[in-house]
Amino acid sequence: MEQTENIQRRVSETGAGLRRVLDDLTVIIPTVGRPILQRCLQSIANGTVLPTRIIAIDQGDNPVVGDWLHSLEEIGLETFHLRSTERSPASARNRGIEQVQTAFVAAVDDDCTVEKDWLEKMETRLRQNPTAIITGRLEPAGDGIPPTVVTSAVPCLYRRPSVRILSPLASANMGFALRTALHIGPFDENLFTAEENDWAYRALRCGVPIVYAPEVAVYHFHWRDKSQTAAVYRAYASGQGVFYGKHLRRGDGFMLLRTAFSLYIGVKSVIIGGLNYDYGRRADGYTRLTGLLSGLIAGLRGKSLSQRSLSDNKVSSGSRS
Repeated sequence: MEQTENIQRRVSETGAGLRRVLDDLTVIIPTVGRPILQRCLQSIANGTVLPTRIIAIDQGDNPVVGDWLHSLEEIGLETFHLRSTERSPASARNRGIEQVQTAFVAAVDDDCTVEKDWLEKMETRLRQNPTAIITGRLEPAGDGIPPTVVTSAVPCLYRRPSVRILSPLASANMGFALRTALHIGPFDENLFTAEENDWAYRALRCGVPIVYAPEVAVYHFHWRDKSQTAAVYRAYASGQGVFYGKHLRRGDGFMLLRTAFSLYIGVKSVIIGGLNYDYGRRADGYTRLTGLLSGLIAGLRGKSLSQRSLSDNKVSSGSRS
């Protein structure tokens, strides 16, 4: 109860009723109900502009998530608590997009907080580039560095896939028109990780550009311990392999180059780490190689690695491996 009152007090202090509401923009948040979701909701509610609705796709069992959302309703923010028995980032985003009734969508993960002008800057970019996907900075927050950070201050426009850049999209900070999402198709729910890499790749392949706008900023919190972080990196490598194998199985020759480059990076890390007695780098390279190869085999066979074999910690963290 105290936490719910906390949200109401912090939001009401900012004068929520005086701010512009974006009638054509919905925010979706995949979540498993971690306590940090409360801070995520607070940061959106305290923004310079407000969305017409917040959809929280809840794949967890924390009973207070509904209370946190209800507290936003009481200060004038429309919310929708969408419960789901599924447990993957792809399914959460798909279920959320299915409920959107506005022209535009902005998405953030539940272990992130947004900059005060995040939604305002996102809307500006979406209106300037209505047929593109917008993504932005993912700055580290908390104690340590989370698995996914994007800190470049240089704007960039991507029109085609790259061998060197595994994915130009940070799904923990993205926006797009609903019609663009329908054009690309849903996130692949057989990919428990690398699902946004696959979505970004398919977008670029079908002519949808991706705009990196560094002024559109969110903060990604580090909350995992060392073993959980290592599990996430293994999951990323395996998921990337499944992603490559999926497209190779369909005859996409470009993925041969992407696979070769990823294997090269893994081998390089193992060799340089060994020569320099940098056992952390060597272990990282070994993890990338073994995870990538196991995932690649699964993808080539038309199979997906099970959620349990990847990570229980992935469901609402952005994955850019």
